[in-house]
Amino acid sequence: MTESRKENIKRWLTVFHVIGALLIIESLFMFLSLIPSFIYGGSDALIIIKCGIITLVCGLLLYLTQRTKDIIIDRRQGYIIVALIWVVMSICGALPYYIGHYVSSFTDAYYETMSGFTTTGGTIITNVESIPKGILFWRGLTHWIGGIGIIVIILSFIPFVGGGGMALFSAEVAGPSKDKISPKTKQTSKILLMVYSSLTILYLLTYWILGMNFFDAICHAFATIATGGFSTKNYSAAAFSPAIQYAMIIFMTLSGTNLLLIYYSYKKKFSKLKQNEEFRVYLGVIIITLLIVFFWTTNIGSNIEETFRNALFQVLSILTTTGFVSCDYNQWPTPAIVALIIIMWSGAMSGSTTGGLKIVRIILLFKNAKNIITKGIHSNAFIPVKLDNKVVSDDVIYNVLAVFILYVIVVVISILILVSTNISLEESIVTTLSSITNIGPGFGKSGGFGNYEYFSDLAKWDLTAIMYIGRLEIMTVFVIFTPSFWKR
Repeated sequence: MTESRKENIKRWLTVFHVIGALLIIESLFMFLSLIPSFIYGGSDALIIIKCGIITLVCGLLLYLTQRTKDIIIDRRQGYIIVALIWVVMSICGALPYYIGHYVSSFTDAYYETMSGFTTTGGTIITNVESIPKGILFWRGLTHWIGGIGIIVIILSFIPFVGGGGMALFSAEVAGPSKDKISPKTKQTSKILLMVYSSLTILYLLTYWILGMNFFDAICHAFATIATGGFSTKNYSAAAFSPAIQYAMIIFMTLSGTNLLLIYYSYKKKFSKLKQNEEFRVYLGVIIITLLIVFFWTTNIGSNIEETFRNALFQVLSILTTTGFVSCDYNQWPTPAIVALIIIMWSGAMSGSTTGGLKIVRIILLFKNAKNIITKGIHSNAFIPVKLDNKVVSDDVIYNVLAVFILYVIVVVISILILVSTNISLEESIVTTLSSITNIGPGFGKSGGFGNYEYFSDLAKWDLTAIMYIGRLEIMTVFVIFTPSFWKR
């Protein structure tokens, strides 16, 4: 066996080793679901135990392919691990739904799980309140795990050397910038996990104090912090009081904010907020979209307060890609719906748990377009694109343009696939946007209090694929399909 072949095998064993570690962690999370199952006397305990053991055994088999204390990972391995782990963990995560017969097929089970891990929140379950508490808890946990990022969790607990941690961090935390509080990736990951966990506890306690039972409060805290949208109620947020809905509004706004900015605010470094251009635009988009939607829905609802609350709630739910529903927005006038569809593209801030292109990319696209127009008039002028008064490199601009173009290509292909399954063009467009931006609910039958159960298997696999592509922000998925990626 040649040295090159030995090295290649070693690299793949390292990939399997890390994936195995992640599956072991997933099995431990799965076993946590036994707690509500035992408390509420559900019939799902045995199912959870079986699936947890299967996941644990698979994880151990992969983990033991390599025995080492320190893990060395290069950038290429980082991309492979991140691209594979979301697929593999979703296969194992789908087992409780499938083995327990809580869904009709593995297609449905895999869709539901990928929707959870990618924090999309679209569902094929028509009566969620009939599902046992242990399975619902696992459903909520998939949101929580996927929200902070599978890799961020493992970086907090497993030692990497030789830049291995940064390779994984860069592959999963895609975007124009990857802010770090500490030069050490492990320390940054721990801080992110601390902020994420602290906010989860804050949301949980607030929901509980305002009247949710403890189980509902936990599941909705998971869904809110992850901007996921899975609810334990068939009518989502509409099943709860106005006070709880206002709390959700505040928390969705927080969850759409860069986690590092929240950390800096905790440290009383408020200048970071003032200097952050993306944060200012984020607040501006909320206000402008709210005014448009509120204006066009003033004749809907029993009073002005309810109209305002529903308008603000749905604007934030769509913008932050959370996907909670407080009313049947399918009944709103067309201009209000169009306003929501427009903000579907953006998502909230980079560094948050939201999906979409992210506001920072939208800012850079507009600034670059403005510069191109200006240079058309003043051809010799040097006008760099700036963000937060700092010059943005051409490489970042090219990356943003590439991501946008790939988004458009994927959206067009997905629309064509959905239309071929006899879904209307209008619903195909919005459903595709909702899935690739990880929002969840769309419009039409899949919007409001609807779901995706009636979609064909082909349509569900298409949506599953673009949820995955959207969560990894295009590049991480597409880069492993380029020939140059596999060349040494």
